[in-house]
Amino acid sequence: MAVTGHKRFSAIKRNRPALQGLSLGDPCVSPTDTTTGFAAAARHSPARAQQPLPAWLLIAIASGFSAVLSAASISSVWQKNTFFDSDDAMQLVEVRGLLNGQNWFDLTAARLDPPQGVFMHWSRLIDAPLALLIWLFELFMPAPDAERLTRILFPLILLTLLYVGVAQLARRLMGEQGVLPALLLALLSCSVFGQFQPGHITHSASQVVLLVFMLGSFVAGLASSHVRGAALAGVLAAISLAISLENLPFIATLAASAVLLWVVRGEDLRGPLLAFGLGLGLTLPVVFFATIGPARWSDNACDAFSRAYLIPGLAGASVLALLGFSAPRLQSWPSRLVAALLAGCAVLAAAALTRPACFLDPYAGIDPLLREIWLKHVEEAQPLAGFAASRPTVALVLAMPVVLGLVATFAAIWREQGLTRLRWIVVAAMTGTGFLLVFWQIRLIAFACPLALLGSTWAIVRFKDYLKTRWQEAASLAFLLVVPFSSLGWALAVPGTSGGALDTRKGCLSTSAFAPLAQLPPGLIAGPIDAGSHILALTPHSVLAAPYHRDNHGNRIVLDALLATPDRAHDVLKNARVTYVVNCDGLGEFAVLAANAPKSFAARIVTGIPPAWLMPLPQKGPYQVFVMKP
Repeated sequence: MAVTGHKRFSAIKRNRPALQGLSLGDPCVSPTDTTTGFAAAARHSPARAQQPLPAWLLIAIASGFSAVLSAASISSVWQKNTFFDSDDAMQLVEVRGLLNGQNWFDLTAARLDPPQGVFMHWSRLIDAPLALLIWLFELFMPAPDAERLTRILFPLILLTLLYVGVAQLARRLMGEQGVLPALLLALLSCSVFGQFQPGHITHSASQVVLLVFMLGSFVAGLASSHVRGAALAGVLAAISLAISLENLPFIATLAASAVLLWVVRGEDLRGPLLAFGLGLGLTLPVVFFATIGPARWSDNACDAFSRAYLIPGLAGASVLALLGFSAPRLQSWPSRLVAALLAGCAVLAAAALTRPACFLDPYAGIDPLLREIWLKHVEEAQPLAGFAASRPTVALVLAMPVVLGLVATFAAIWREQGLTRLRWIVVAAMTGTGFLLVFWQIRLIAFACPLALLGSTWAIVRFKDYLKTRWQEAASLAFLLVVPFSSLGWALAVPGTSGGALDTRKGCLSTSAFAPLAQLPPGLIAGPIDAGSHILALTPHSVLAAPYHRDNHGNRIVLDALLATPDRAHDVLKNARVTYVVNCDGLGEFAVLAANAPKSFAARIVTGIPPAWLMPLPQKGPYQVFVMKP
């Protein structure tokens, strides 16, 4: 996870590098590179900056150790075909469609709310590598085994890329001595324990990796000799938007950082500003036309990359490039500030001409009843404050490393100088954005963690240098600082975060729970929202309800039926051509609705007294199954 507090350190003599003439050269910053604040210390004590093992070997060790720590998840996926999350099941359904010949631009989940299906808001840019891996593995093994092996390897591959990105960032900011503690913190971070566990194949892990490389490329591009890094950051930003909108606030932060640094520093930072704008502007239309079919070019969807984001994105990229081209004429910072404000107004105007509501609420299209009954109670979509109210110890474990890492990042800004200080300013802006986003949705903690661990790494390295200066015998204990700056350390320290009550939902969402359902003749199921994706992935049935905000029609049919009287529910389900009604008590969805409507159809199911028009089947698992009578 992320991390860190900071201590008072003795002053370390540094040279303040001039921005002109700085050369990054190789992306791997050497211990004596004057672009790092640790350069002077390295010159006085070369051994201090030496890396005991090469970075590639440390990354390989971290990846191998991660696989060992994930042995239980690997075994569960391979032996039981377990899906740890509804999105993983739905992602596989989407990939199967692509492998079975579904059009590249057609993201319709045909068995979700048939006959029209639901056009999903995900991206083929994630489906494609998954489909490729499955196709390759099918050359050597049966299709089910190929799917399981893909679900195991794909997140581990992404995790290795995350380690590569973190190591490069740490080396650029702190030299070789920052690589090892950064990898240790990444290994113990909330991101690794969450999105990168074997079995998770959704887009979030890919977006975290893109975020790290985007930031690394951008801070590299701040050096005059490596401006192409800023262009690469713009390219990665466009690709990220084509996958999902999770990184949109970070991309906006990078663009704002480029502008503000240029306003303050002038011509020195004209190159990164221009390069980032060109990279973003040239790539946005490419990924738009590569992932969105002609039939949807005019869509203004708020929950996925669409014209609502393409037009403001192109406007933003254009004004960045325009500011870069016009920089020689804007010699004073007031003139640059005025130009920046005018550029911001142009971007806001472009957003206003498309669909400005998207920037306020990407879930603007969800049915109000579904928002109240379902979305507000999705745990990962809760804000930090709401999550902390229900699970305070877990919230503390997740948030503290990010808070400490952010504090240490500000300390790095205070202590460093020159180009390194500018880089830390960008890191602080991105980390602060991630922390603020957690107050919107707790799931975005996975994005804040790898950013915050950079500040934590700085604090650990500085304290390690302090120990070597004064108490050489204590220097070997310096990496124990990783523990309080990691999620694992806080989980061990805070009571009540390990163990806990058995999650009754697991029994309802285990793969074996759906085996009896899979033996029934294919039909349309009205059941719990949270079971919908698993039913699609593990059975031949279709479903009305699934945990996706685009499934307004199907989810609303099920909710209307459950809250209605039994007679009214019969008409609703009959008109929808439902074959089966299913329920699993452990999910609790029917029970919640029954408590709010004691005379409803849901109450009859929960109390075990189904109406006469339902025929119960013998229960062979956790699911109660009822057949609609003709």
